[in-house]
Amino acid sequence: LIDMSYGQKKKIIIAFGLATQAKLIIMDEPTNGLDIPSKAQFRKIMASALTDDCCIIISTHQVRDLDNLIDTVIMLDENDIALKASVEEITEKLTFKKVKEIDASIIYAEQSLSGYNAVLPNYHQEESKLDIELLFNAILTEKTKFKPLFD
Repeated sequence: LIDMSYGQKKKIIIAFGLATQAKLIIMDEPTNGLDIPSKAQFRKIMASALTDDCCIIISTHQVRDLDNLIDTVIMLDENDIALKASVEEITEKLTFKKVKEIDASIIYAEQSLSGYNAVLPNYHQEESKLDIELLFNAILTEKTKFKPLFD
């Protein structure tokens, strides 16, 4: 183990954790230190390890590494839970889209090269892909606008 890279050591720890078949596995920044191919491998392994008998809690700042594995989102702000909701509940209540201009219906927006990435109430039951990073920034910036939607 001494001669292994940080990423290689991380892979061994992840493999060991999953091999225990524990009912609860807590991972803190599991993809930190992994190269791009290893992150793809991690997603495949995690997808195959998910069962109804096991709860896996992952703390991460690299949410794009885990986008397709998440079923419940818990966002923390200091010592408070800013949001706790399923991906399904979030996308039922909110829509994430690119817009050219900001209007009053937009809860939060960030400027991008092509206009704005926006979070809006999902009044028309539109399907959209959850943008966790945009949601996180939106919730921390516009707490009072999100609280009534998820209480």
